[in-house]
Amino acid sequence: MKDLRYFDRHRQATWLEKFFDLIFVVAVSRAGEILSDAHDGHVGAEQFLHFVLVFLPLWWIWAGHTIYANRFDTDSRQHRLSTLLIMFLLIVISAQISTGAQDHYALTVACYCGARLIIALMYLVSKRKHHDRGGITTTVSAVFAVGAAISLSSVLLEPPWSYLVFHGGIVFDMAALVLLNQRLQVVPAHTPHLIERIGLLTIIMLGESVISITAALAGITWDPSNIVAAVSGFVMVSAIWWIYFDSFHLLEQRKLTTGHSILYSHFFVLIGLAILASLIRHAILGDLDQDDFRQLAAIGTVLFFLGKQYGYYMEVPELRTYLVTNTAAVFALTTLVLMLPLEPEAILVGMTATMICYVLLNLRYRHLLGGEEVPT
Repeated sequence: MKDLRYFDRHRQATWLEKFFDLIFVVAVSRAGEILSDAHDGHVGAEQFLHFVLVFLPLWWIWAGHTIYANRFDTDSRQHRLSTLLIMFLLIVISAQISTGAQDHYALTVACYCGARLIIALMYLVSKRKHHDRGGITTTVSAVFAVGAAISLSSVLLEPPWSYLVFHGGIVFDMAALVLLNQRLQVVPAHTPHLIERIGLLTIIMLGESVISITAALAGITWDPSNIVAAVSGFVMVSAIWWIYFDSFHLLEQRKLTTGHSILYSHFFVLIGLAILASLIRHAILGDLDQDDFRQLAAIGTVLFFLGKQYGYYMEVPELRTYLVTNTAAVFALTTLVLMLPLEPEAILVGMTATMICYVLLNLRYRHLLGGEEVPT
């Protein structure tokens, strides 16, 4: 099909996709505010769970649209209007996010299900693209419609059952796509485009981390502790950028099938980045209990590294030994830092040092990053 961007020789993310990413990050930043509120110096387990449960549907809307656009985008008027409508629904959802009572739960669920049904309809009208090899458009459309119906039925229930059913619809979608893995491979993921979309989203999230530093510094009284926290926070963000993108081109050289290993693992990457951004803010403000700070630091570091490493582990098998040993070394160093009786800003300095250590450890396999020595 000549109108499919899938067949463009030098395909890149469209301006609409970049706009979509910005809207998604705005919604995620609203979700991140859940972790920014330290109640009497604490961020409890219930508060953290609330953040994850809010983050999941936002990410799944982005992931669902990305999976579709990767294979079926024509950049037509219909595609643009449908995408803009999804973006508007994301804005409405993000406006309802709060740490208080679920006063607008039905509206939030309706907007989420509306976005998912739009994606399902986009699949359905794309039936003739790729000549509908294996009937994947109708199958995925049906899966997303059923998942949306399950989530929508949650408005008939009371908490906590409503939350279980709502997120059950999301889990249904994700599990169904994994089970349909073989059928989805008849139209393989467009690797360069998928990797570019994920990379763009990640770098925007890193930008949000810098915004978090700036917001925390606004209006505070400068002293040595928050200066150290701000400097080490920016160095940490820079080290994360280095860690994430230094070998990013290796993924572009792979021939992905469904792309699920990369896409799903970035759910954990993005959550990890959001937690680490919140951590930097708390270190600057000094408003979080040390034990809570340590717990968030451990969770954010583990989620970021496991999410980032999983894609490489699955798609670049020649790096597996290096990935395992380097990650184990960083986890060991992070554990040591978190066990020491340090103030939050000192813990942040130690975590930054572990990130820099990972950058240095990567030098051991620089010879594998030259291009010709890494098979595609």
